[in-house]
Amino acid sequence: MIVSNADLLKFFENVKNDFDIFVPYASELDEDNLSYKKFPDDKNFIINKYRTIDPIKTLFYLPSESVLPPSARAKKRIIVGVKNCDLQALKVLDSALLEDDFEEPNYKIWRENSYIISSDCTDILPTCHCNLLDINPYPIKDSDEDAIFDLNLSPVEDKFLITIGTKKGEELIKLFENYYSTSKASAKDKDKIESQHAEVRKKLTDNNSDYSSNRKYEVISKTQDEKYWKELCEECVECGGCTNICPTCYCIILNDESENNKFKKVRTWDSCQLNGYARVAGGASPREKLWERFRNRYQCKFVIMNQNFSKLGCTGCGRCISVCPAGIDLREVIQNLQEV
Repeated sequence: MIVSNADLLKFFENVKNDFDIFVPYASELDEDNLSYKKFPDDKNFIINKYRTIDPIKTLFYLPSESVLPPSARAKKRIIVGVKNCDLQALKVLDSALLEDDFEEPNYKIWRENSYIISSDCTDILPTCHCNLLDINPYPIKDSDEDAIFDLNLSPVEDKFLITIGTKKGEELIKLFENYYSTSKASAKDKDKIESQHAEVRKKLTDNNSDYSSNRKYEVISKTQDEKYWKELCEECVECGGCTNICPTCYCIILNDESENNKFKKVRTWDSCQLNGYARVAGGASPREKLWERFRNRYQCKFVIMNQNFSKLGCTGCGRCISVCPAGIDLREVIQNLQEV
């Protein structure tokens, strides 16, 4: 179905008192940088283009939260403009934080009370490389099962083609149609979207032409030798930026912050790249050396997560490359390991 840009904006205005709505806005310092802000802001938001600076994880798995008692709020939220690299990351987080014997209480509350309106990428950043992970720069619902998105927006001139991904998406459409009308997509609309998809795929292919897509990630675990990893991490400053900005990292530290006879257990992000990570009371550390911690991050993303969840822990968003003060490029590290 098709909706106009103007009607979508008016819809957000109509429901903003019932939902917290988060949409991407351009940074005042750099218009190429997008970040989520609560709607409405004093400028126009950007639904398509490319991924935001911070991963969608920051809205579902906050940097610091009380887990006992849970601090997540139950108010309904609509999160707009989520890109496919972040959707794939949510699949990993869902596997880690909602399945089997453990459910992270805050993450569960945020997920249950959020409606995800994703959107196609229409452009890329220099660090984007989802194509190397066999991930498209646009979401696809290719089966009768629920998608990870509730609704997806594909731009067509001054309107959007909406794809419904879940029953929650159907709820949103019914709410939308209480205010505005929709129309059926024409063959011309669909052809336009296919053309846009092909264009952005070509941009990604050209952008990553120096890197092989025929990667064998098991080489990461097979290559244990210190001399290789010390060379690869020679410029690393151990800031932990790569793990904090990664959409699939979920390592934490728990602290007891109880006071006045009120029990409070707080979960805070931690980083496997920091020297004190997992250090025990006696002072021992499982990975004392930087090259061991550096190696572990790549093993985790490309081997361990795949073994545990049947999903790679990297979605090609390129944020770790963008944030690294030393200029370490994950694509180059993986490429070099193929040649060892």
